[in-house]
Amino acid sequence: MRISESQRFAKSLRLKDFLLYVCRAALDSHVEEISEQKIGERVFHRPPDYNPNEDNIVRSQARLLRQKLEAYFATEGAAEPLVLRIPKGGYVPEFVERAPEPPPVQPSPIQPVSLAAPQPRDSLVGWLAAAVAILSFAVAVLAIVLVRGAGAPKGADTPALNALWSQLFSDKVTTTIVIPDHTFAMLQEAAGERHNLESYLRRSVPGENGAARNLESLLPHFPLRRYTTYDGVTTAVRVLELAQKFPSRVVVRYARDLTLRDLSPGNAILIGRPTTNLWTQLFESKLNFHIYSDLEHHRVICKNAAPQPGEPAEYVPQVEGGHLEAYSSVAFIENLTGGNVLLIGGAASSSQEGAADFVTSDKLLGRLAQKIARGGKMPYFDAVLKTSTIGGMSQEPSIAAYRVLR
Repeated sequence: MRISESQRFAKSLRLKDFLLYVCRAALDSHVEEISEQKIGERVFHRPPDYNPNEDNIVRSQARLLRQKLEAYFATEGAAEPLVLRIPKGGYVPEFVERAPEPPPVQPSPIQPVSLAAPQPRDSLVGWLAAAVAILSFAVAVLAIVLVRGAGAPKGADTPALNALWSQLFSDKVTTTIVIPDHTFAMLQEAAGERHNLESYLRRSVPGENGAARNLESLLPHFPLRRYTTYDGVTTAVRVLELAQKFPSRVVVRYARDLTLRDLSPGNAILIGRPTTNLWTQLFESKLNFHIYSDLEHHRVICKNAAPQPGEPAEYVPQVEGGHLEAYSSVAFIENLTGGNVLLIGGAASSSQEGAADFVTSDKLLGRLAQKIARGGKMPYFDAVLKTSTIGGMSQEPSIAAYRVLR
């Protein structure tokens, strides 16, 4: 959201978390989760049995949040057509149409300043960040719209898709689609160091070195920005389109906003490789094929943990003239405490798109289903795919290797 990424909230992470929590709960129609008790537990990490009458953290922070919102819409958000408010006496957010400004009695021709004009500190990067945030938010809203229209019968003419996706969509549990956090990936690349999920959850910023500091000097507040990738968003949209064919309850989350509570129990689709979506690290021990970012040599490869005869230990991208071969991995596995998970990760943009093609095309997925499906259902599997790009045009992905997981 533009509001949470604004200068007003740049140094107020708790208020930012507060705002995002109540907005998500409202958009997901979980108004019952927007109470002082729940906010204290989920946002301010109070124990479940804490007494709000003795600990007024939520009320005091809500007062500050209302002040921040009022200041934002009076300055940076002065041109916004809708105003976001947290009404006093509650915490459920509401959008109110801004009252039109009365025309000036004596307009001055020498001072035609538009409220929407960018401030001097704005830059192309700032607008890009806003556009990406808007796009991610739009996908989340699209998810909600699709949920409301979901429940269409499964198509009998797509047996391979039914074999997989009927196990990932359900009207009994929520399916969470997780979009990659490319900001964190760029920070890791600039620092030349990989981070694990634990440090990600602590909101640790990679790279206390010169390269990372230089990046932030060029792009102020860069760690707070929310960039994702075009291929990540298009993968999410294609999955959302599939959701309409099944009884389903679907939500979309940006990787940085996800919690363990969102993942389990339930189903999940994690988009991106381990450096862009660190939640995939929860499932690496179950997999044979691993997308690995070799930051030292500036390349992304696919490792084969236990090569079978004729298989390489590493699937390395190859470039010859206008011909590129890149790899991706697709894995269907059991979730941590109930439900199923689909991992869709590519070593490059073309291979990410190839992986999305594979899992959303009955023809392509059917090539694997013919080998492993039993009783109309796909078993848990792990596969590495090869995507060739010739003259900028991606070809159909092919199966380089696969495993049926027990």
